[in-house]
Amino acid sequence: MLTRIISGTIASAILIVLLFLPSYVLAVAALIASIIGLFEFSNAMKNRNINIDLPVSIISAVIFMGKAYGITIPTEHFPELSGIFTKIFAANNLNAFFYLLVLYLFLRIIFGRMECHFEDIAYTLLGIVYIPFLLSFAVMTRNLERGFEFIWLVIIGAVMTDIFAYFVGVSIGKNKIIPHISPKKTIEGSIGGAIGCMLVMVLYGKIIMNRAGVASISLYHFAVMGFLCGVVAQLGDWAASAIKRFSGIKDFGKLIPGHGGIMDRVDSILFVAPLVYIYVSLFLC
Repeated sequence: MLTRIISGTIASAILIVLLFLPSYVLAVAALIASIIGLFEFSNAMKNRNINIDLPVSIISAVIFMGKAYGITIPTEHFPELSGIFTKIFAANNLNAFFYLLVLYLFLRIIFGRMECHFEDIAYTLLGIVYIPFLLSFAVMTRNLERGFEFIWLVIIGAVMTDIFAYFVGVSIGKNKIIPHISPKKTIEGSIGGAIGCMLVMVLYGKIIMNRAGVASISLYHFAVMGFLCGVVAQLGDWAASAIKRFSGIKDFGKLIPGHGGIMDRVDSILFVAPLVYIYVSLFLC
């Protein structure tokens, strides 16, 4: 338990520092986390004799993170760099990349002499979408106007849901919600996680985002986002649990003592970051 607390505190401190640094630092950190996550995902799949194409996955991660940072980077900060990124990650170029990606993977099936199977390319594509694609939304959120404030909604959505779900579940949880995937999860804990996340997010909106001197945002937006994040954060946790159960592993890795691997820590963020970015982009920006 002491090891878990110490490593968790250090990991949290590193995350907080990253959020306070310029957005390109977060982009690099997200890329590194994606690559580590892809290795963990690949190792998990090997338990089911599924071979992930790691080179292709890593190249895809670089492109996703480059796109996430490049198309959302404030023009006034890096005008020349912004123009370069806009050209590189234009829609036609990305379409060409995805076309070549699918073509390459099927070429491996056709000419691989049974060294590559349909499961291999299917799970390779799943890993690319599941890890770097979803995580790239955290980078895009950080680059939004007032992005430094919005990115904390992602952290609140992931962390507060987990905390409230745990303590409510331990205190009054009786009815199992997904025993076939995670036997300890309860309906009471799930509801507590969503409501707790909503309350903390409303409090954050009132104190931080609606502080004196800045444009105010109606608190109902934070209530809606808080509840939705409280739901999808748990879906992210359960999705990771489903993958681990499918693979027959307890944790994705041992990188963080007492906590497991990178994927054991970012599973909720993977689902929360896209929700926050999409909601903010649609209704608040």
